[in-house]
Amino acid sequence: MNGFALAITSASVVLLWAGVAAAEEITRLPADEPVTVNGIELACTGIGDEAQSDPRWKAFPVRLEFAGGNAQYLADVDVSVTNSAGTELFQVRCDSAWVLVKLPPGKYQVKGTFRNLVKSSNFSAPKSGQARIIVRFPEIVGSGDN
Repeated sequence: MNGFALAITSASVVLLWAGVAAAEEITRLPADEPVTVNGIELACTGIGDEAQSDPRWKAFPVRLEFAGGNAQYLADVDVSVTNSAGTELFQVRCDSAWVLVKLPPGKYQVKGTFRNLVKSSNFSAPKSGQARIIVRFPEIVGSGDN
């Protein structure tokens, strides 16, 4: 029996280690500072009036927003975007409610993960202007701290 317990413990350690390695693949975006991830320019912002009205953000054709059941903004969401071929373009974590993305025109899918809840939405990046995509988590009510 001790050999069996040891095997389970070893497997748990390996799985735990693999989970830590996977979590490290997520790029944490700095607030209010454009960065490039996998050749794509991104910005994590949207907290406060000053951040929301920053003129730099109009140059991003896609604005991904994350909201709870009462339309309250959610922060600290893991975000990934795939192209129409199903290739993941990036996986990031944003501590604000908006992820701005400079994508060429085309069809994409966004996946947001918040507290082990996963929501996705298909969207198109426009040739001009800015598309606003809201990913809602209706199960989260209040400030998102509950």
